[in-house]
Amino acid sequence: MQPIQLSVFSETGRLRQVVVHDPGSETDLMVPAMMEKLLFDDILYGPQAREEHAQFRKVLAKVADEVLDIQDLFIESLADEGVKLRFIEDLKKLVNLPEETCSVLRAMDSRSAGAAIITGLPWPESQPTHWQREFDYQLNPIPNLLFMRDPAAVVGDGYSVNSMATWARQREPLILSYVFRHHPRFRHLTDNDLWFDQVTPLIKGEIRMPVSLEGGDILVLSDKAIAVGVSERTTTDALNILAESLRQDYARGEGTFEHLFMVLMPKKRSVMHLDTVFTRIHEDECLVYPPYFTDGSNELLNVVKVDLRHEELRFTHGANLLRALKEVGIDLKPIFCGGADRIMQQREQWTDGANAFALAPGVITSYKRNRATAEELSKAGYRVVEAAELLKDDAINLLDGSKYLVQIESSELSRARGGPRCMTMPLSRDRR
Repeated sequence: MQPIQLSVFSETGRLRQVVVHDPGSETDLMVPAMMEKLLFDDILYGPQAREEHAQFRKVLAKVADEVLDIQDLFIESLADEGVKLRFIEDLKKLVNLPEETCSVLRAMDSRSAGAAIITGLPWPESQPTHWQREFDYQLNPIPNLLFMRDPAAVVGDGYSVNSMATWARQREPLILSYVFRHHPRFRHLTDNDLWFDQVTPLIKGEIRMPVSLEGGDILVLSDKAIAVGVSERTTTDALNILAESLRQDYARGEGTFEHLFMVLMPKKRSVMHLDTVFTRIHEDECLVYPPYFTDGSNELLNVVKVDLRHEELRFTHGANLLRALKEVGIDLKPIFCGGADRIMQQREQWTDGANAFALAPGVITSYKRNRATAEELSKAGYRVVEAAELLKDDAINLLDGSKYLVQIESSELSRARGGPRCMTMPLSRDRR
């Protein structure tokens, strides 16, 4: 297998390799009583969600060289029996997995075990007390793995194994950790390539409660600057750890990142990550939820600029991310999610109108239902194309130099509370 070289120095450079996850049977196993605990607002109709996700993957493949599924990578990482058994032991420590469940997993081959760790394991009906068990699962499904952005992130030529803020997603970073450490295409990576990892010290007993960092809060804006949200899901302590790792890399003469911008966000569900209110879509454009980035707004988000170029981290407080970025040479024109109407801004931010994903500079995907946002993008020169039209018409070339908004179907996917950027983890992009 050809090694994968990590390289993400941009939010908009042409996409080369990206990881996603099809909403599999773990989605079908979620029952209404589990929704709140598993962070969903509704249960999804699996067949329709999979159809919409398949369309999304085909759109990505119009530009990307490879669209990979984390479940395939994980199963391939467990091909060695010793690795599979070590994973089960680490999972047992991480989530207090009962020995009887571990025994079931150990008896499976790597493919079956890898699938079960994601899709979940119901208690067999032959179990006399199965009806007394919580949710009828000896191992709960993890439907949030659909949102591949969060459990890990590639930053520059390194990566972070993130630490999730909620019980429902504890398992995901461990899966990503094993992929990066044991998959044949990533075995060239070393500890020097790892910016952040709270999973390993947690399993070893070196820490009792990890600080949380999730990938939806991490945006790589250039080879010199990243923005990270301090949000409902990401803590200031975690950002300090990440910033210090990047500072040390810069001090060794190996890193290029000079600035990290902490964006201080309200801690509420509607804006759980920075990328739910801000995404970069072109070299000089971004898509934003206006109240958080418009001077004079009483909801304007404060920013802390962290200078990574010195012997210690240096902090400067300010307001308005767009002005702070302009000071370091990143001058972005904001395009309003929901357009000019405040009601539509709120409605379409809730359905991930600001959570666009760039396949190349000015070539983005978003949910079809966010029509007011699409109208604003059209005014800014984007050709609005429905995914079904794109996939039927070979004459449409997304890399012809024009700006495109590709609208994907989303009647089920949008109900899961995450957009196109949430569903992707880029491994490699062109720098520009």
